[in-house]
Amino acid sequence: MGKNDGWIILASVAVVMLLPLIIMVQMVLNPHVPPRAQDGILDLRGWDFAAGGVVPLEGEWEMYRSELLYPDDDLTLAGKPATVPVPGKWNAYLREDGHPGITGYATFRLEILMPEGTNGIYGIHMKNIRSASRIFLAGEPVGASGQPSTDEAYGEQRNIPFVGYAALNEDRVEVLVQIANYSYSSGGMIIPIAFGDQKSIMSSRELAVGIDWMSMVGLFIPACLFMVVSRLRKSESSMLYLGLFCLTAMLYVFTHGEKLMGNLIPGLDYVLFMKLQFACSVLVYYFLLRYVAISLPGTISPAFVRAAFWVTVVMMGASQLLPPIIFSRVEDVMLATSFVSVGYVLYAMLRGLKQQSENLFFMMVSIYSIMAIILVNVLIMLGLSVPYSIMLFEIIVFVFSQGVLIAIRYAASFSEVEALSERLLTLDGLKDEFMANTSHELRTPLHGIVNIAQTMLEGSSGQLSRKQSDQLSMVVSTGKRLSALINDILDFAKLKNGDIAIQRKPVDLEMIASSVIEIVRHVEAKPSLELRLQLPEGLPLLDTDEDRLYQILFNLLGNAIKFTHQGSVTVSAKHHGDRVTVAVADTGIGIRPERMGTIFDAYDQGGSAIYRSYKGTGLGLSITRKLVELNGGRIWAESTPGQGSIFRFTLPVAADQSRAGAARELSAGLLTAAAMAEPQEETTSPEQGERSRILVVDDDQVNLQVLINALSLEKHEVIPVQSGVEALDMLQRNPDIDLVITDWMMPGISGLELCRRIRERYLLSDLPILMLTARSRSEDSQTAFASGASDYLSKPVDLGELRARVRTLVELRSSVKQSIRTEIAYLQAQIKPHFLYNAMNTIISVCYDDPDKAIQLLFELSQYLRSSFDFQNRERTKPLAGELELVKSYLALEKARFDEQLVIEYDIDESVRVLIPPLSLQPIVENAVRHGVMQQEEGGTVKLSIRQLDDVIEFAIEDNGVGMSPERVQAIFNGPRGTGGVGLRNIHQRLRSIYGTGLEAESREGAGTTIRFHIPVSPGNSLSEERSERR
Repeated sequence: MGKNDGWIILASVAVVMLLPLIIMVQMVLNPHVPPRAQDGILDLRGWDFAAGGVVPLEGEWEMYRSELLYPDDDLTLAGKPATVPVPGKWNAYLREDGHPGITGYATFRLEILMPEGTNGIYGIHMKNIRSASRIFLAGEPVGASGQPSTDEAYGEQRNIPFVGYAALNEDRVEVLVQIANYSYSSGGMIIPIAFGDQKSIMSSRELAVGIDWMSMVGLFIPACLFMVVSRLRKSESSMLYLGLFCLTAMLYVFTHGEKLMGNLIPGLDYVLFMKLQFACSVLVYYFLLRYVAISLPGTISPAFVRAAFWVTVVMMGASQLLPPIIFSRVEDVMLATSFVSVGYVLYAMLRGLKQQSENLFFMMVSIYSIMAIILVNVLIMLGLSVPYSIMLFEIIVFVFSQGVLIAIRYAASFSEVEALSERLLTLDGLKDEFMANTSHELRTPLHGIVNIAQTMLEGSSGQLSRKQSDQLSMVVSTGKRLSALINDILDFAKLKNGDIAIQRKPVDLEMIASSVIEIVRHVEAKPSLELRLQLPEGLPLLDTDEDRLYQILFNLLGNAIKFTHQGSVTVSAKHHGDRVTVAVADTGIGIRPERMGTIFDAYDQGGSAIYRSYKGTGLGLSITRKLVELNGGRIWAESTPGQGSIFRFTLPVAADQSRAGAARELSAGLLTAAAMAEPQEETTSPEQGERSRILVVDDDQVNLQVLINALSLEKHEVIPVQSGVEALDMLQRNPDIDLVITDWMMPGISGLELCRRIRERYLLSDLPILMLTARSRSEDSQTAFASGASDYLSKPVDLGELRARVRTLVELRSSVKQSIRTEIAYLQAQIKPHFLYNAMNTIISVCYDDPDKAIQLLFELSQYLRSSFDFQNRERTKPLAGELELVKSYLALEKARFDEQLVIEYDIDESVRVLIPPLSLQPIVENAVRHGVMQQEEGGTVKLSIRQLDDVIEFAIEDNGVGMSPERVQAIFNGPRGTGGVGLRNIHQRLRSIYGTGLEAESREGAGTTIRFHIPVSPGNSLSEERSERR
């Protein structure tokens, strides 16, 4: 025993004995010990009802045998009374001859001496009198249960607790109790009647009822919980028996104590009520035994469990079939069997301590509660009166402790499952990584071979002879077949491990089937073989995974074409109820009957040299069957050797058919467009005569050569490198590269890191990046895009798709170049002729008075025009110094024109060196001058501020002019053309496209306007010596 076990045992004893100890302490410390009746008189003259509460009317009562007396009867005419003890069974003294008696009737009389001056309402609380009773208090009837009578035929047997009240104003009070018993093996007052003032009686009754209700709720809730768990986990039969134990214990409380069932259902037959009492009394101990036997395996002998079962069956049968007066005679036997059962349970739990050593406290609580239940049973068997609440308390303590033990066990199991799940997920992730890397290493060289052979067939290495072309065609064909084999093996592994997710949605069979047939016709066409699609009108949409249906049809058509030299392969379908049956029929060699049972097995190839000569792995049909089953259908085959085969599979009909018409129209439109399309010439670049420069980065020489061959045929200039370091160096020396194509996995700098490095200098629109990788998970594509990739292409790369992606990205880059020219030309076009006239007039007017100033103004005008019409500037950004030079020249000319009306202020941080979009400051300054301060007669001030704030450069142009309304501000930046300033909107849109944020305007009518924008401080925006020299 551990050093803490002693404390655990003491704590568990304290919990279990809490209520009994409280009751015992109250009994010892209570100074108000109620008196007992002597010779039929109970002296309560010294009793304080307010302090002591109710008084049990126990002691010596007068008993009038075989008489039912009323308060008005003359006692002198009655028989001589006997003095009998109460409470207790009357069997020993019911008959005058001294022989035991069971059935009969009698009147019990007690005279109570009350305190002097008694005047008030008093009452009684009847708890258990067998089996019919009527009580009179001070001559008044205060309650009855059943109807006592001298003849069984005229009475009613019923024993349900009740309370009654009467007004007392005398010092001597007579209590008469009429009792008749014809239904139970013992009669009399089993529990003494409680007497007291109205308040005490009401409190006593409410306490007893409250205890019963709380006990019932405390047993019903765990009963429901355990029963539900046992329903969900059928293997947990112990939970079922613990739930049944709680349920029968709840019924025990419902039919005992205050017998709430009898009060809630007054019309319930009392014989049925007693049968329920017997049933739950028998079953509660049996279910307890079964629960412990299962939860602590090996602690209870199976033979004892079987014996308990048969004893329970016999006692249940007797209690339900025999009259209560007969069955109740074995009440002591039933109490003894329950004592034996609970004792054995205690023994089993003591043995089970080793199994629950880690939960010693709750196990000891359960054991001590069982011991307390045994002790209560022993006291009852000895005829002692034990508070009913102790038994209820111990049962609830046992249920609670067992519930906690079960919760601990489930928590431990859940933690174990969680740990195993995490480990399984980790291993599953490692497996996925292994599969991805393996497939990359296996498929990439294979597709390198196929693509090199394909590009050579297309003429990348010059003109080929017929023999060379045939051999290269064989290489391509063999490589594609091997690629299909790899795909089949990977698909089969995924299906076997349950890694393929099915995403069901309404799918048009006609659209999918026609697409598959077109592809199969192009890839595996045979001149003597006809492919047919015969689908009925009005075929409903299918509830299936579109990609998996495509794969199913592709596998079945490929299998049919493989074994059919001439004739036809037909795809048809029929609608039956909530299913559609799809058939793929061929006129091939057929399948022998003995092979029909194994054709869907993995790696089955027909079982003979004839079938194996057609080559293949035998995985196609196995994969097809698993895919059909995953989509909620089934597949089977019919075949006649020499005549062909029919493969049929079923799929469910989609519940939502609302898109059927649209899907068919789309399908028809696509087919029509495909039929009418004519071959077109290769598209040319928007910039005729220019060759796009593409940087290709891959550490695999074969992949590099494939890309060089494929892109060279498109007239691109390809710059190949084999590492990220070389790629960065090449970009440093060749800034006019139009596209970067990079592999994901490379030694040193990976493709992701290369993307990040490039994005430090180039925006997405400045230099597109195409990422090539064998990974195809959505997480991988998100990572690639987050790192700066413009597009993403999975390996093995299809050459046609690669060329299309490259054309798109190159044309995008070309469009960006063109848009830069258009934007600058657009802004340059905004220089109004009247500005030049005004500037020239100003200079002419100054010539006569100040020739030096005129010369300076001419210089400023020259600077302004040179900066404005810099058509050699093709970049999207320029140094800040050049833009400031343009602004200052413009403001110098305007200052000379408006003189003191225009005040110019500069607040420029000279340390700021940054690249900004051309013509991004001057139009804003001009707007402040023309539409701000010069709209006022007195003019105003224009202030230009440039300063660094943490990681951004803030540009602010402020004026104290006429200002703008909020509606005007919105119209300038967001309204349609014609509603605001074109130059400001153009700048706003360019800033948003480059940096993600545009202009910010603060304005109020009559209070001026402030326009701000921010440019982030980063290596791509800072003015380095290298970029300055390049520009």
